[in-house]
Amino acid sequence: MSTPAILRKLTAELEKGVTTEVQVVYLLAGIRKLIERDERGVDYAALNFHCDWALHAHLDRAGARAILKQFDAAHALLKGQVALHDLPTGLRREIDRISKMTSFREQLPPFLDEYGLPPLTLHRPDAWAHFLHLYARVIEDIPLVVKTKLPKEGEPDSSPNISRVMVQFEAALKPVEHAGRQNTLYKVRWLIYDRNDQQGEIFVINSFELDTASQPKDTSNGKTGVKQAAG
Repeated sequence: MSTPAILRKLTAELEKGVTTEVQVVYLLAGIRKLIERDERGVDYAALNFHCDWALHAHLDRAGARAILKQFDAAHALLKGQVALHDLPTGLRREIDRISKMTSFREQLPPFLDEYGLPPLTLHRPDAWAHFLHLYARVIEDIPLVVKTKLPKEGEPDSSPNISRVMVQFEAALKPVEHAGRQNTLYKVRWLIYDRNDQQGEIFVINSFELDTASQPKDTSNGKTGVKQAAG
Protein backbone atom coordinates (compact mmCIF):
# COMPACT_ATOMS: atom_id res chain seq x y z
CA MET A 1 0.00 0.00 0.00
CA SER A 2 1.41 3.41 -0.97
CA THR A 3 1.95 6.19 1.55
CA PRO A 4 -0.91 8.34 0.11
CA ALA A 5 -3.26 5.36 0.42
CA ILE A 6 -2.25 4.79 4.05
CA LEU A 7 -2.75 8.48 4.81
CA ARG A 8 -6.21 8.51 3.21
CA LYS A 9 -7.31 5.52 5.29
CA LEU A 10 -5.92 6.93 8.52
CA THR A 11 -7.50 10.31 7.81
CA ALA A 12 -10.88 8.66 7.34
CA GLU A 13 -10.64 6.86 10.68
CA LEU A 14 -9.48 9.95 12.58
CA GLU A 15 -12.19 12.10 11.04
CA LYS A 16 -14.82 9.59 12.20
CA GLY A 17 -13.36 9.65 15.68
CA VAL A 18 -11.50 6.78 17.34
CA THR A 19 -14.05 5.02 19.53
CA THR A 20 -13.22 1.31 19.29
CA GLU A 21 -10.30 -1.03 19.94
CA VAL A 22 -10.38 -2.12 16.30
CA GLN A 23 -9.80 1.47 15.20
CA VAL A 24 -6.88 1.80 17.61
CA VAL A 25 -5.21 -1.29 16.14
CA TYR A 26 -5.87 -0.08 12.59
CA LEU A 27 -4.49 3.38 13.37
CA LEU A 28 -1.33 2.05 15.02
CA ALA A 29 -0.73 -0.49 12.25
CA GLY A 30 -0.84 2.32 9.70
CA ILE A 31 1.43 4.53 11.79
CA ARG A 32 3.97 1.74 12.11
CA LYS A 33 3.99 1.25 8.33
CA LEU A 34 4.77 4.94 7.88
CA ILE A 35 7.51 4.85 10.53
CA GLU A 36 9.15 1.82 8.93
CA ARG A 37 8.75 3.04 5.35
CA ASP A 38 10.19 6.48 6.10
CA GLU A 39 12.80 5.14 8.56
CA ARG A 40 11.57 7.33 11.43
CA GLY A 41 12.08 4.76 14.17
CA VAL A 42 14.78 6.82 15.88
CA ASP A 43 12.68 10.01 15.85
CA TYR A 44 9.55 8.24 17.12
CA ALA A 45 10.99 5.41 19.20
CA ALA A 46 8.29 5.46 21.89
CA LEU A 47 5.47 5.68 19.35
CA ASN A 48 6.99 2.82 17.35
CA PHE A 49 7.25 0.70 20.50
CA HIS A 50 3.61 1.25 21.43
CA CYS A 51 2.55 0.39 17.88
CA ASP A 52 4.53 -2.86 18.14
CA TRP A 53 2.97 -3.65 21.50
CA ALA A 54 -0.53 -3.52 20.01
CA LEU A 55 0.41 -5.81 17.13
CA HIS A 56 2.25 -8.72 18.77
CA ALA A 57 1.35 -11.65 21.00
CA HIS A 58 4.37 -10.85 23.19
CA LEU A 59 7.23 -8.39 22.99
CA ASP A 60 10.94 -8.63 23.81
CA ARG A 61 12.43 -6.04 21.43
CA ALA A 62 14.68 -3.11 22.34
CA GLY A 63 11.82 -0.85 23.46
CA ALA A 64 10.46 -3.56 25.73
CA ARG A 65 13.93 -4.28 27.13
CA ALA A 66 14.41 -0.61 28.03
CA ILE A 67 11.13 -0.56 29.96
CA LEU A 68 11.82 -3.89 31.67
CA LYS A 69 15.23 -2.64 32.76
CA GLN A 70 13.58 0.21 34.69
CA PHE A 71 11.00 -2.08 36.32
CA ASP A 72 13.77 -4.53 37.23
CA ALA A 73 15.72 -1.75 38.94
CA ALA A 74 12.63 -0.71 40.90
CA HIS A 75 11.68 -4.29 41.78
CA ALA A 76 14.38 -4.90 44.37
CA LEU A 77 13.56 -1.66 46.16
CA LEU A 78 9.79 -2.05 46.06
CA LYS A 79 9.87 -5.60 47.35
CA GLY A 80 12.04 -4.30 50.18
CA GLN A 81 9.06 -2.13 51.14
CA VAL A 82 10.45 1.11 49.74
CA ALA A 83 7.47 3.30 48.83
CA LEU A 84 7.02 4.28 45.18
CA HIS A 85 7.55 7.95 45.97
CA ASP A 86 10.78 7.10 47.82
CA LEU A 87 12.51 5.52 44.84
CA PRO A 88 15.66 7.35 43.65
CA THR A 89 14.61 10.48 41.76
CA GLY A 90 15.73 9.37 38.30
CA LEU A 91 14.22 5.90 38.62
CA ARG A 92 10.97 7.25 40.08
CA ARG A 93 10.68 9.68 37.17
CA GLU A 94 11.20 6.90 34.62
CA ILE A 95 8.69 4.57 36.26
CA ASP A 96 6.19 7.43 36.38
CA ARG A 97 6.66 8.23 32.67
CA ILE A 98 6.43 4.57 31.68
CA SER A 99 3.33 3.80 33.72
CA LYS A 100 1.55 6.92 32.42
CA MET A 101 2.79 6.24 28.85
CA THR A 102 3.99 9.83 28.76
CA SER A 103 6.39 9.41 25.82
CA PHE A 104 3.60 7.79 23.78
CA ARG A 105 1.38 10.77 24.52
CA GLU A 106 4.13 13.23 23.62
CA GLN A 107 5.05 11.63 20.28
CA LEU A 108 1.65 10.77 18.81
CA PRO A 109 0.34 14.34 18.20
CA PRO A 110 3.47 15.66 16.41
CA PHE A 111 3.56 12.52 14.26
CA LEU A 112 -0.04 13.05 13.16
CA ASP A 113 0.70 16.71 12.51
CA GLU A 114 3.85 15.97 10.50
CA TYR A 115 1.92 13.67 8.16
CA GLY A 116 -1.02 16.04 7.83
CA LEU A 117 -3.37 13.73 9.73
CA PRO A 118 -6.28 14.96 11.87
CA PRO A 119 -5.54 15.24 15.61
CA LEU A 120 -7.12 12.95 18.19
CA THR A 121 -8.71 16.08 19.67
CA LEU A 122 -10.82 16.63 16.56
CA HIS A 123 -13.93 15.31 18.32
CA ARG A 124 -13.13 15.59 22.04
CA PRO A 125 -10.69 17.68 24.09
CA ASP A 126 -10.08 14.75 26.47
CA ALA A 127 -9.07 12.59 23.51
CA TRP A 128 -5.90 11.17 25.04
CA ALA A 129 -7.61 9.85 28.17
CA HIS A 130 -10.29 8.29 25.99
CA PHE A 131 -7.75 6.87 23.50
CA LEU A 132 -5.63 5.45 26.32
CA HIS A 133 -8.49 3.41 27.76
CA LEU A 134 -8.97 1.78 24.34
CA TYR A 135 -5.25 1.20 23.91
CA ALA A 136 -4.97 -0.38 27.37
CA ARG A 137 -7.70 -2.83 26.38
CA VAL A 138 -5.78 -3.68 23.20
CA ILE A 139 -2.47 -4.46 24.94
CA GLU A 140 -4.10 -6.13 27.94
CA ASP A 141 -2.36 -9.42 28.73
CA ILE A 142 0.27 -8.99 25.97
CA PRO A 143 3.44 -9.49 28.03
CA LEU A 144 6.70 -7.65 27.80
CA VAL A 145 9.04 -10.61 28.24
CA VAL A 146 12.50 -10.68 29.77
CA LYS A 147 15.00 -12.77 27.82
CA THR A 148 17.56 -14.43 30.06
CA LYS A 149 20.68 -16.49 29.48
CA LEU A 150 21.78 -19.22 31.84
CA PRO A 151 25.15 -18.35 33.41
CA LYS A 152 28.13 -20.44 32.49
CA GLU A 153 29.51 -22.77 35.12
CA GLY A 154 31.35 -20.79 37.77
CA GLU A 155 29.88 -17.46 36.72
CA PRO A 156 27.50 -15.48 38.97
CA ASP A 157 23.87 -15.33 37.97
CA SER A 158 23.28 -11.81 36.67
CA SER A 159 19.80 -12.52 35.31
CA PRO A 160 17.12 -9.84 35.88
CA ASN A 161 14.90 -10.14 38.94
CA ILE A 162 11.71 -9.99 36.90
CA SER A 163 10.42 -12.29 34.17
CA ARG A 164 7.67 -10.22 32.51
CA VAL A 165 5.42 -7.20 32.80
CA MET A 166 1.78 -7.09 31.71
CA VAL A 167 -0.89 -4.41 31.58
CA GLN A 168 -4.49 -4.97 32.63
CA PHE A 169 -7.43 -2.62 32.25
CA GLU A 170 -9.99 -2.13 35.00
CA ALA A 171 -13.03 0.11 34.61
CA ALA A 172 -15.01 1.60 37.49
CA LEU A 173 -18.37 -0.04 38.06
CA LYS A 174 -20.26 3.20 37.55
CA PRO A 175 -19.60 6.77 36.37
CA VAL A 176 -18.57 9.42 38.86
CA GLU A 177 -20.11 12.89 38.82
CA HIS A 178 -17.70 15.81 38.98
CA ALA A 179 -18.71 19.46 38.56
CA GLY A 180 -22.05 18.37 37.12
CA ARG A 181 -20.47 16.02 34.56
CA GLN A 182 -20.43 12.26 34.33
CA ASN A 183 -16.89 10.85 34.20
CA THR A 184 -15.72 7.32 33.57
CA LEU A 185 -12.85 6.28 35.82
CA TYR A 186 -10.48 3.51 34.86
CA LYS A 187 -7.28 1.98 36.13
CA VAL A 188 -4.29 0.88 34.05
CA ARG A 189 -2.58 -1.83 36.10
CA TRP A 190 1.07 -2.72 35.45
CA LEU A 191 1.62 -6.25 36.78
CA ILE A 192 5.25 -7.10 37.45
CA TYR A 193 6.23 -10.77 37.82
CA ASP A 194 9.51 -11.90 39.32
CA ARG A 195 11.35 -15.11 38.50
CA ASN A 196 9.37 -16.94 41.20
CA ASP A 197 6.15 -15.74 39.55
CA GLN A 198 5.34 -13.47 42.50
CA GLN A 199 3.32 -10.45 41.38
CA GLY A 200 3.64 -6.77 42.19
CA GLU A 201 1.59 -3.92 40.81
CA ILE A 202 1.88 -0.27 39.87
CA PHE A 203 -1.32 1.42 38.72
CA VAL A 204 -2.48 4.67 37.16
CA ILE A 205 -6.02 6.01 37.49
CA ASN A 206 -7.43 8.10 34.63
CA SER A 207 -10.82 9.44 33.60
CA PHE A 208 -12.70 10.84 30.64
CA GLU A 209 -16.10 12.47 30.34
CA LEU A 210 -19.07 10.51 29.07
CA ASP A 211 -20.81 13.56 27.63
CA THR A 212 -18.43 15.68 25.55
CA ALA A 213 -20.96 18.38 24.62
CA SER A 214 -19.26 20.61 27.18
CA GLN A 215 -15.55 21.02 27.76
CA PRO A 216 -14.37 17.93 29.64
CA LYS A 217 -11.66 17.78 32.20
CA ASP A 218 -8.75 15.69 30.93
CA THR A 219 -7.15 13.89 33.88
CA SER A 220 -5.11 11.55 31.72
CA ASN A 221 -1.94 12.35 33.65
CA GLY A 222 -3.58 10.18 36.24
CA LYS A 223 -2.75 9.18 39.77
CA THR A 224 0.02 6.62 40.17
CA GLY A 225 0.24 4.14 43.02
CA VAL A 226 1.71 0.82 44.01
CA LYS A 227 -0.51 -1.92 45.35
CA GLN A 228 1.99 -4.53 46.34
CA ALA A 229 5.68 -5.05 45.78
CA ALA A 230 6.59 -8.25 44.03
CA GLY A 231 8.24 -10.54 46.48
